[in-house]
Amino acid sequence: MQKGSRMARVFVLFFASVFVFSLLFTPLISLSSYESLNSVLAIVGPRSISSLDYEEGVERYKNLSRFFPNYRKKGSLHSQVIDFLIDRAVVDNVADEESVQVNEKRIEAEIQKRMEAQGITDLEQFKKSVQAQFNLPYEVWLEDLPYQIKKGQLLQIKVSPPLPSEQEVQSWYNKNKAKVGSEFKFREIVFSPANSSIDEESRVFNELTEIRNKSLKDPSFFKLVASGPRNESRYRLNGGLVNWVPTFELYKSQPTTASVLAQVGGQGKISEVFRDDRKRYCLVFVEGMRPTPLDAVRKGIQGFLFREKEQTSFEEWVSNTRKNTSISIFDPIYIKEHNINNPEEKYNTD
Repeated sequence: MQKGSRMARVFVLFFASVFVFSLLFTPLISLSSYESLNSVLAIVGPRSISSLDYEEGVERYKNLSRFFPNYRKKGSLHSQVIDFLIDRAVVDNVADEESVQVNEKRIEAEIQKRMEAQGITDLEQFKKSVQAQFNLPYEVWLEDLPYQIKKGQLLQIKVSPPLPSEQEVQSWYNKNKAKVGSEFKFREIVFSPANSSIDEESRVFNELTEIRNKSLKDPSFFKLVASGPRNESRYRLNGGLVNWVPTFELYKSQPTTASVLAQVGGQGKISEVFRDDRKRYCLVFVEGMRPTPLDAVRKGIQGFLFREKEQTSFEEWVSNTRKNTSISIFDPIYIKEHNINNPEEKYNTD
């Protein structure tokens, strides 16, 4: 009996030891596994970039990289993503130093401001507008919005982009006349059907078709009809004449007419009968066409060039700030690709 009791005690002690061993070491294995998954790849000032940050950053970088200049896309995708995260960390650090805080209320206010600027009151419509404008899913744009808010604030605080010179404006205009489009001097004839019946629609269409055919033989006939009481154009008292308007300006109020003019072409051309945005039947006679003058698009070009300068200046500022920031690299792929001999980063984008 004593021998059996001793054997029982031995088994109890053995299994107890195994149980205690498993309790002690199983958490350590899990913790080690977690640390491996979330290992630190880089330290940027007070911020660290982990493997989890990298995994989340890959998709963001793929969505946003087309907006970055080519000189920022050096090396493998892996290294590009790490550079992207380092640059973002640099911006976040300076934003913290300058007390630029972006909370939920700030984001909501920014969205509201952008909606008002576009004359949009419905959020779903705004989401569609964002997706069309940036060719990005709304959720991706929204995730990047805090960074864009910080960037806007730091442009005011830390970066001073130069205004475009008159020479730069003139040079851009000379190189991009096709982009700024044309302006037109034209006459229009506008008829509305008395009702929505097919017969009435056909009658008005046929009447304008006859006017077009006669005007092709005698252009003065177009002006005669355009000056008459049947013409519903608001320019009727001036013979239906719309005097030199850029297509981009006309597009704001009469998008269909602007599109038709761009297709009709040069002086003396008459359009086919078309329906405008108010479902009226129309004809236009082109009396003049010329490239949009610089004065008509000067402000737009200045704004475009200034935004370009803002982007370039901000990229330069990030690059310079990065060089003066304490950055340690621990990612083996990045270290090997950039021949870094120690964890202290020696690589820069120049």
